[in-house]
Amino acid sequence: MNVRERASWWIRVAERDIERALDSLSRGDKAAATFWAQQAAEKALKGLLLLFKGSFPSSHSIRRLIEELNMDLGLSEEELEEAYELTQYYYLSRYPDVVEGVPDEAISWRAAEKAVAISRRIVEAAKRALEQGVRAS
Repeated sequence: MNVRERASWWIRVAERDIERALDSLSRGDKAAATFWAQQAAEKALKGLLLLFKGSFPSSHSIRRLIEELNMDLGLSEEELEEAYELTQYYYLSRYPDVVEGVPDEAISWRAAEKAVAISRRIVEAAKRALEQGVRAS
């Protein structure tokens, strides 16, 4: 099995996580939507790191993964900031002690929609890079 095939697994799972995020959003489950959005972005970035660098760090930080990748994902500065915000949902969406309450009540609709939208952009960029097989500049 080659690195490209292994990278494609990560990106395919990221695509499924986006579907889970969209489904959760349609059902009104903001906590699940933001969690799956974070997971999709993380897995897409790890797939790209595997493809282009051969490995990835054991981290849930979207900022760290993007910085490690050092690749133009086609995101504006504002979108990059939104992408960096995804990391918080790894924790906020799952643990009541983090938000001191019910996670779904602590996450706004706007935040959930924004998280899913930016995550979709990252997954789409990862798919394009995998299909092209070359690093974007």
